[in-house]
Amino acid sequence: MKSAKTKKAAASSKGKPLQANDSHVEAFKALAHRTRLKIFFFLVKSNAEVSAGDIQKAMKVKGPTLSHHLYLLRRAGLIKSRKEERYIYYQVQEGMAEELVKLLTACV
Repeated sequence: MKSAKTKKAAASSKGKPLQANDSHVEAFKALAHRTRLKIFFFLVKSNAEVSAGDIQKAMKVKGPTLSHHLYLLRRAGLIKSRKEERYIYYQVQEGMAEELVKLLTACV
């Protein structure tokens, strides 16, 4: 039997049960690669915009490889980017991490 906490986590903000959709599938596919998962965790922990250069230093990944991983995370709707002059800043798409956690905990 599910606890009240689990039932609450399973509900979306509109009061409807949270169900997996195509965007969730794309997000999990993007996170199925160790480097992309590490980048996503880094951005979640940062809780702010981070420049591509700072991500590269933290992840110790070559520029073109990082660019490819960031592109796939962006395409999956997990992160967003903002360009300022010649710098690109990345951050987690609002609510996406929480939504994935809710989806996973709804299965328990």
